[in-house]
Amino acid sequence: MSQSTSKRSSEQWPDYRTIWRWHFYAGVFTIPFVLVLSVTGTIYLFKPQIEAWEDQSFDSQVKTGTSISLVDQVNAAVATVDGGVFDALELPPQSGTGVNAANRVLVRQDKNTIRVYVDPVSGLVLGQIVDAERLTNVAKQIHGELLLGKRGSYLVEIAASWTLVMVLTGIVLWWPKNLNQLAGVLYPRLTRSGRVFWRDLHSVGGVWVSFLVVFLIVTGLPWATFWGNYFKSVRKLTGTAVVKQDWESGHEHHEAKVPDHNKRPTPPTSSFRRTTVNPSTYQIAELDQVAPIAVKLRLAPPCLIQPPEDGSSVWNVESITGNRPLRKTVQVDALSSEIVSESDFSSRHWIDRAVGQGIALHEGQRFGLANQLLALFATAGLILLSCSGVVLWWRRRTVGTLGAPIAKRVAESISFQRRALLFISVVCLAVFLPLFGGSLLLVLLLDRVVLPRFPSIRIRLGMPNKVT
Repeated sequence: MSQSTSKRSSEQWPDYRTIWRWHFYAGVFTIPFVLVLSVTGTIYLFKPQIEAWEDQSFDSQVKTGTSISLVDQVNAAVATVDGGVFDALELPPQSGTGVNAANRVLVRQDKNTIRVYVDPVSGLVLGQIVDAERLTNVAKQIHGELLLGKRGSYLVEIAASWTLVMVLTGIVLWWPKNLNQLAGVLYPRLTRSGRVFWRDLHSVGGVWVSFLVVFLIVTGLPWATFWGNYFKSVRKLTGTAVVKQDWESGHEHHEAKVPDHNKRPTPPTSSFRRTTVNPSTYQIAELDQVAPIAVKLRLAPPCLIQPPEDGSSVWNVESITGNRPLRKTVQVDALSSEIVSESDFSSRHWIDRAVGQGIALHEGQRFGLANQLLALFATAGLILLSCSGVVLWWRRRTVGTLGAPIAKRVAESISFQRRALLFISVVCLAVFLPLFGGSLLLVLLLDRVVLPRFPSIRIRLGMPNKVT
């Protein structure tokens, strides 16, 4: 490389070394989160299968007679929970011939929802569990807020944002100038050993999963506490807000203080119910009239039957299936056995429909097993990228430092188009994700103002003495 070329490349900002260093430190911060979110996300992907396995002993009771009334089953369930109040009845899955599936009675106890399994023939309580303690719900809590509440949700959102930076900088650094050779681009050179093998695993894996990773992050943002509230504010300003959206943003399910018996939240899952209906405002006997109608509706499972909240005889029958476009809510009058009103996915605002489609795809519930396997490919790819990135760092690290190894190709130029694309993308992310924008300003301040005053720390972090 000529002296003029070397000088020109060194004057570029951000140059190869700078982009590489940002890619590395974004990885250092995000990899622990990526591993946790990938594992918990994979567990939640297979929620239907896992919960069916957990409930199999309750759904294979030998049928020995005629079922007793649902009212008696509900009363039996509520009696087993100290201070419990009937919250909803979840219709059981369809059973085979000669087999009973236990009814799921959701009983509210203080801030918890207890799932009680009742044999429909004998009325015996077969078991119960705190709904939030089911494996998939625990995985979802870790996935959304790391069991740290609102602060955890903020951390997850920041980590997701910097994962986008890691993906962008990785593409800018690695994407070849020509694609004449597919080896090491679209497939790894598995016959090679050492650094080439691990680099190919890292780079090729990144190519195949990058789009899916970006999609998963973007479709997961509506749940985040900060961005979810930001999104709501934007919708209010643009006049596109709705009375009740079909998903909860981050920490909402922890913030109920005083139950409001005149207002029923619409829960995405029963474990996130914040209030329940005062039993003195409705007749529980009406459940036996509503349930047969609910069964005939054949709504996508799981399906909840919820008591009226306004003192009337109109009960709520609602599908809370993970495949959100199939969700439907039907109001049934128990006295007349007539359907009062219906609302489905198509009746929602187009923004809610778009977000709902994204969430269903994110959770692997939009088009069955194929959707689950596609999302599994993304989470497995993220784990591969994280592990191979750690191996590459360990093999290339500079002895005596804790930070990024000095890139050997420091004089390699990054095209203006790529640098401009990266710059514009990061600026757009900072506007689209205000929490990320704040963290970016903090990192820039640390990198450009604070650390240059401490050369020894820069050396320990594997950073060049000169700010780049």
